[in-house]
Amino acid sequence: MKSKMLWISAFIAIAGAIYAVMPLFGRSYIPTHDGEYHIIRIVEFSRMLGAGYLVPRWAPDMNSGYGIPIFNYHYPLPNYVGSLVRVFTHDAVYAFQMSMGLGYIAITAASYFWLLTLFGAVPAAVGAVVAAFVPYLFVDMYVRGSIGEVWATAFLLLCFYLLEKKKLFWFALAYGFLILSHNIMAMLYTPFLLGVTLIRNKKGALWMLGGISASAFFWLPALIESKYVVGLNTVNFREHFIQVFQLLMPSWGTEFSGTGRFGTTMSTQIGIVPVMAIAAAIWASLRKPKSAHKKLFIYFLFTIGLCIMLMLPVSAFIWELITPLQLVQYPWRLLSFVIPIAGFSAAMWTYSLKRPLWGLLLAVMAVAVASSYARPVLYAPRSESYYMSRLNFTDGTSSLGNSFSTIWTGWKETRPASPVAVTNGKMIAQSQSKYLDKEFTVFMDKDGNVTVNTLYFPGWIASVDGKEVPINYRKDGIIRMSVPQGSHAIRVRFSDTPVRMTGTIISIVSVAVFAILGYTSLQ
Repeated sequence: MKSKMLWISAFIAIAGAIYAVMPLFGRSYIPTHDGEYHIIRIVEFSRMLGAGYLVPRWAPDMNSGYGIPIFNYHYPLPNYVGSLVRVFTHDAVYAFQMSMGLGYIAITAASYFWLLTLFGAVPAAVGAVVAAFVPYLFVDMYVRGSIGEVWATAFLLLCFYLLEKKKLFWFALAYGFLILSHNIMAMLYTPFLLGVTLIRNKKGALWMLGGISASAFFWLPALIESKYVVGLNTVNFREHFIQVFQLLMPSWGTEFSGTGRFGTTMSTQIGIVPVMAIAAAIWASLRKPKSAHKKLFIYFLFTIGLCIMLMLPVSAFIWELITPLQLVQYPWRLLSFVIPIAGFSAAMWTYSLKRPLWGLLLAVMAVAVASSYARPVLYAPRSESYYMSRLNFTDGTSSLGNSFSTIWTGWKETRPASPVAVTNGKMIAQSQSKYLDKEFTVFMDKDGNVTVNTLYFPGWIASVDGKEVPINYRKDGIIRMSVPQGSHAIRVRFSDTPVRMTGTIISIVSVAVFAILGYTSLQ
């Protein structure tokens, strides 16, 4: 009977998720705020993987063919997932949408298994459905197109599950994947996750270091080399605070948030059912003050209360005082915390009932209230070729405010006449022209310059006849070198800087060490 109930409850949770995510697996195109950015990134990332670069850092075809170091800073995991899905779809548009759909299903599954370890089958099903139908999750998928936030939330919930199961090596690995899923959400979720580990399994706090070090190949260069781009935060957080009524009143809109001319038409509601679930869990905890989960619930209540306060204009002085908070960009981004907390609250309340099956009514209500949000605007099918044939997409920087442009030059609006330009000479042979490694021979009538029409960035190395030479990039941010009279072999290649190499070594060593520790702990 217990096994049968387990399968039924799992089916309820997954069926609800599949219903909500069906549009992402269809052929129609779903317009979102960030979707087109992600589509172009997946194309470029896939190209780099296909060329043998397992950790892409450079996008060679963006920025009008001058390239841009976007992948040195942009969270890589959604691009890995999207590139894998693209192998089967042969199209980045559907790879992006399906990857986001897979992330949503992962959220539901991770919620279910986490809550199953705490409360049992029926409460887990109720909690998983309530979590999956938090309105902000549909804002992320169908309005913003924030694939990174979706996957970061999925890995947060997976971390909770693995922590409860005491699978600490896999917990550390899942936390590493969370960091690789979304820079900002990793910053927000890390202290939240640390608090949960200190309550549920203090050993997990040490293992979180494994996740941090395993992902060092990404975050270490992104952090230290951030000084080489114009600015990773181009959003004024002051324009994105919300009012109390916006948190409480059901609303929906597909435009942008802000106090500017666009106004605030995007939904920033907590959701009717999440509010009901949290209120019901408070009632249940008062009825059973000695509940084994009360300490965790109090922590969740404190977290959601803090998040609500930080989303309101009254907290502006805190954002001004604690400057790292400004990297969050949008205060309403804290609505992400509603997803795990609403799911936990619903499961906790259902668990407190004498007949837990009554809790299924809450799950039904969650679906009924939010089901309309799971039916986005659908456009006619739009393929990858649609974007790759339009210069406004292929030649951009795929970033808000061209934030990944280097400090030496802004966005290049036009493509160069040729990949290489020779002053006082000519190219006479080209032996290799890979994305990040170009070799050719020039004949110089007299001393002159060779210009490789690629954006300079630390890691680019130029050599003449096998001897490294200085790169002159100060004039316009383009790779240029002086070459003497005569015939010369030129090579320009992109390599890892000491910081990138250090991050990669830390990641490899830490995964190996924590794997050994994890294996030893099982003996």
